[in-house]
Amino acid sequence: MDKCRLLIPVMVGIGLLPLVASPWRPHPAAAIQYSDGTVEFSYPPRLTDSYATRTLVSDRNVTYYLTFDFPPEAQEPLARIEISLDEGHDPIFRYRLEATEAFLNTSEGQIPLPLGELSQDPDAQTLTIALIPPVSPGQSITLALRPVQNPRFAGVYLFGARAFPAGETVRPTFMGYARLSFYERDGFRWP
Repeated sequence: MDKCRLLIPVMVGIGLLPLVASPWRPHPAAAIQYSDGTVEFSYPPRLTDSYATRTLVSDRNVTYYLTFDFPPEAQEPLARIEISLDEGHDPIFRYRLEATEAFLNTSEGQIPLPLGELSQDPDAQTLTIALIPPVSPGQSITLALRPVQNPRFAGVYLFGARAFPAGETVRPTFMGYARLSFYERDGFRWP
């Protein structure tokens, strides 16, 4: 049998119509661009893993790792990532910007990514990381975020991750929540 063509009869109305199956795949869809020029991902990155190296409240020397998969079908490069503390409360929670790192995950190991401007909004508890140059689709990326210390209060904290494509006017895409749990020092474990 020919490996490139397989005829399968399909009922259409009253008669049979052959359906041709082949190894041809459609081209990836381009990024979504609206009439006002706004660009959005057609296949956005997704948060696939997250964890903290230390989980006691107020611990220092901790790193939060967040891993994102960026599908190869996407057309627009990833220019910026925004991490916001969406659930959980600690009004003095801050990151050490100078210690923030990003890596490409490859079969040979992690390759450091150059970072552009880093900023945080203490009132909104948001960290913004620019990737210079923007990361091409088809990559797995890990961020290493280093807070001054873990939150002071035990509980579950949700860090929302948003991706911004390259472009002048862009619409961010929500990638998921990094769900991190922090525990009291006295041995009490929060569910």
